[in-house]
Amino acid sequence: MSNETVTYTEQPLPDAMSGQPDFSLAGFFAIGMVVNLILITAYFIWAYKQWGKKNRDDE
Repeated sequence: MSNETVTYTEQPLPDAMSGQPDFSLAGFFAIGMVVNLILITAYFIWAYKQWGKKNRDDE
C-alpha cells in the first residue's frame, strides 16, 4: 500500500451555475422593451394625428 494521501479541492462554480442570475442579458432585453414601447407609442401618436388631419381635410 501507498502512503500517499489524496486531497480534493472544491472547484469554483462557473457564473451560470452559481445561483446568481446573469443580469447582462436581462438588462439588454429590458432596454429593448423600453425602446419598443417608446416606438409603438410614437407610432400611435403619429397615426392619431394623421387620422385627425385627414378628418379636418374632409370637411
